[in-house]
Amino acid sequence: MVRSDDWLYRVGWALVRGFARLVWRLEVHGASNVPLEGATIIAPNHLSLLDPPLIGCACPRELRFIAKAELFRYGLFSKLIRRLGAFPVERGAADVGAIKTALKFLNEGRAVIIFIEGTRGMGDHLLPPTPGVTLLARQSGAPVVPTAIVGSEQAWQKGAKLPRRARIKVAFGEPVRYSEVFGTRTDREARDAFSALVMERIEALTHQLGRPIPRLPQEAVSAASPTDPAPPHTR
Repeated sequence: MVRSDDWLYRVGWALVRGFARLVWRLEVHGASNVPLEGATIIAPNHLSLLDPPLIGCACPRELRFIAKAELFRYGLFSKLIRRLGAFPVERGAADVGAIKTALKFLNEGRAVIIFIEGTRGMGDHLLPPTPGVTLLARQSGAPVVPTAIVGSEQAWQKGAKLPRRARIKVAFGEPVRYSEVFGTRTDREARDAFSALVMERIEALTHQLGRPIPRLPQEAVSAASPTDPAPPHTR
């Protein structure tokens, strides 16, 4: 059972995990790599709308989720997802409020999940990293747990109205800290190196899960990566 003081989160975790095992034969690897206490950043790749609940039910501790602001415009649903740990971010903009909220949770010793790609990929390659994970790791000092999910893009493809059966696997890698890559590098070099390290670990995890998702060539990543840090968004 997940570590949580909130009964609703525990019940939701158990129900989603049981359903995911039944319908998508969910496999979880490396859960022992997730620190059970203290500030922690869970940094997965992103393939499907199913990813937040699936990674949430795979993780052995309660998470705080960044979710697109549109989901908070529906009264009862907004109350429910807030109770379950979600907080909003405006897509396509540098939402300073979302970063401050994430830092607040980290400063309280909680675990926060942020999709490092910022948006859903197709499963053929990993998208360039957005700077939100590195920004939070730098400012909070919290360890980052590289996390891989595979198969969820088959379970609920972009444009599909309903999910379908598939096999989904989640793997948590060993935590890494921003301070480990800083050394004598400049701040910009350290940010780039840390983002690249997390993406490298995620790619390696997809190989371990038997569904390799390669990173884009470095020149493509450099061309697509923003210059200034900005929070990630989801859609």
